[in-house]
Amino acid sequence: MLIRILAMVLALVSTSWSLNYQALESYILKANEDWKSPGLAIAIVEDGKISYVKVFGFRSADNKKPITPDTIFPIASLTKAFSALLMLKLAEDKKLNLDDPVIKYLPDFKLAADTATQGMTVAKLFQHRSGLRGFAFDTLVEMGWSEQEIYHVLDQVTPDNTFDERFDYQNIFPGLFCWISEKITGQPINQTFKEQIFEPIGMPSASLGEFGVTATDGWLKRLWARIKFQFTDHVQQHYSDYQGTPHIIQGGNPAIYKFATSRGINASIQDMAKWLQFWVNGGVTDQGKQIVSPDQLAKMLDKLTHVGAPQGGRLFPKERVKDIYYGMGWYTHDYAGLNRVISHMGGMTGVRALISYVPEKKVGIVILSNLGGMRVNLLPEAIRARFLDLVAGIEEDHDWSAELKADLYGSREKSLESRRAQRLKNPVPARSLQRYVGVYENKLYGSVEIVQEGEHLVIKYRNLKAPLTHWNGDNFTFKANQFTPAYSETDYADMVFGGSSKDQDTTVCVISLFYEGSNTYFNRKKDTN
Repeated sequence: MLIRILAMVLALVSTSWSLNYQALESYILKANEDWKSPGLAIAIVEDGKISYVKVFGFRSADNKKPITPDTIFPIASLTKAFSALLMLKLAEDKKLNLDDPVIKYLPDFKLAADTATQGMTVAKLFQHRSGLRGFAFDTLVEMGWSEQEIYHVLDQVTPDNTFDERFDYQNIFPGLFCWISEKITGQPINQTFKEQIFEPIGMPSASLGEFGVTATDGWLKRLWARIKFQFTDHVQQHYSDYQGTPHIIQGGNPAIYKFATSRGINASIQDMAKWLQFWVNGGVTDQGKQIVSPDQLAKMLDKLTHVGAPQGGRLFPKERVKDIYYGMGWYTHDYAGLNRVISHMGGMTGVRALISYVPEKKVGIVILSNLGGMRVNLLPEAIRARFLDLVAGIEEDHDWSAELKADLYGSREKSLESRRAQRLKNPVPARSLQRYVGVYENKLYGSVEIVQEGEHLVIKYRNLKAPLTHWNGDNFTFKANQFTPAYSETDYADMVFGGSSKDQDTTVCVISLFYEGSNTYFNRKKDTN
């Protein structure tokens, strides 16, 4: 009997699981061609070791300089796990308590609901149960508002749900941790990250903020960083047009770096391979060091917030994933026969990133791309699905890339067809262009000005502007990415005016990109002359 048991054990050892790298790379090449990503970088950790680092394509669609393993990418919302880990480190060092209310550190913090103001703790900044609709205040980020400006209007958006009950993903609240950290440590957040996270894990090129600096780094350091950045090995950010062709965002998308502890880290694929390895190995660096205790680390992976079944199937394939939870900086979910997968996605116009690992198999993948956001580039999701199929031993050759692309592009085309069907034949503006000209005001957003330049109307907001194209009646359109680099060409931008008669000035307008606040109407400012 003993001999039989030993034989079975030896058989299991000799047939141990291993990832099929050839099949995965073939699929990566196919999917990358589908989505026309200018550049792509992928790392895999297997059995706790970095087993694969591969780069594809170019830093820029124009100059065709190849990506290297040291090329720096923005990693967007993959930042949240770094920030949550730093929070746990400060808690373990007795510099804060996870249950401390935010108002202890930011006394003027105020949300529309008093229960949320009082109940928001440092840890809950990362748990997405504020009661506000998903991605609240992101429109202000995209319109160029400063962090301080946004912070002081947090009480102007009414919650959709009761505080601390329902998952609705946010970017602003994890970003507030930056100020809390700086208040506690007395040093710039970049320095704290470098000392507490980046250096211990072995991420020499990682940094926080646009050009690798934040506002508290000091003016001389910021100036030098901006100069030095031009000579570093970094990707250009790209948006996508209706045909999926990538175009450089000139000057980049600054919105990525607002509220930096939410989505502002930059790193190479070499750095991110070390980060993935740290997690696959249970929070131990390749030097055998723990940044926080296993008990603390486990708090980030707890099922703190129930997300539910995949909605739509784009970010999580509903054929494979049945239930999703959120901890702090990580989603945890099932996948076919895999009981526990840890993942997170990141995406804004100009960048896409994704990380996923399977603890029981000690294997994971991280993907960085310099194209678009989640509304235009689902290449990382396609690659992850194929990777997890291989890990789960699913033999079905499912083309996730083709399916996701058909879904995204098909949905976009249906929307365009619907708009075209509603348009009047030979439409002309319902009024003379001068009737639309004026200043329109909204309590949250402030003033939008409509001016006439030649034969066209132009929308102006702060330092943003774009020409309006007449669409139908009192309805005009404009290119969202021409208005602000925080959008792609395919993002919907529409403006509808209203008034009592076509022979009179319009008195109100609504703008599709300005949809937050208690009242989304912009009312014409009365002439005081």
